Amino acid sequence: MSLADLSVLVTRPQGQAETLMAAINKAGGRASHCAVIDIIGLSDNAQLEQCKQTIMALDTFQHVIFISGNAVKFGMEWVQQYWPQLPIDIHWHGIGKKTVAQLIAQDVPCEPYQLQGAMNSEALLQHQSLQHLAQQKVLIVRGVGGRDYLAQQLTQRGAQVSYAECYQRVLPSLAEGALPEIIERQAINTVCLNSGESVTNFCQLVGAKGLNKITIVVPGDRVAAIAEELGFEHIVTAESASDQSMLEALKRL
Repeated sequence: MSLADLSVLVTRPQGQAETLMAAINKAGGRASHCAVIDIIGLSDNAQLEQCKQTIMALDTFQHVIFISGNAVKFGMEWVQQYWPQLPIDIHWHGIGKKTVAQLIAQDVPCEPYQLQGAMNSEALLQHQSLQHLAQQKVLIVRGVGGRDYLAQQLTQRGAQVSYAECYQRVLPSLAEGALPEIIERQAINTVCLNSGESVTNFCQLVGAKGLNKITIVVPGDRVAAIAEELGFEHIVTAESASDQSMLEALKRL
């Protein structure tokens, strides 16, 4: 299906938007880019020390879960610094096909999971090795802050859950009015927002005025609820934040 009537703003961080933009353009749409989240390394000394101590204790965990490609990029830099050879007897997991592929590309023996629908936290929780976790330690590799749903569910199954927070998400340094100007100049009518934080940052950068005129594509009902609460009226829900899911949602417009 053609996207000929769509002028789409992709808001992923720098270096992570090209594939989706190319797919949009190939399908007949017009893709533009402006990041609403920047991904950077840790800068706080306390956070750096906490991450170091956690990674140095990697061999005490039975399961390690990387929540995203960013977690693999930053997390594996930490792991390789202190573990030239990976510790044994660990179940390695990634959330999303791209995350799993990135782990495998770095020779991490990541456990695949073949399920219908989105490869998200909810799908990972169905993995056979994560059902009975009494006396087991689970490490979640992620950025500073974020959703606690996965940890809560694993804790209910008996796991001792820790975080290795190895990067941070920050609001980009854009000149005042820069994003509204891009939207007007490129005649943007659709925006892809990949997380609840992206939705919040977009509102902060654009302002509440005119949000009801823009159609947004978001991953999942949870992010859609955040967007609705912030005042968006035209919301399309994709199955996940993957390129393919976002593209399929755009084709439904």
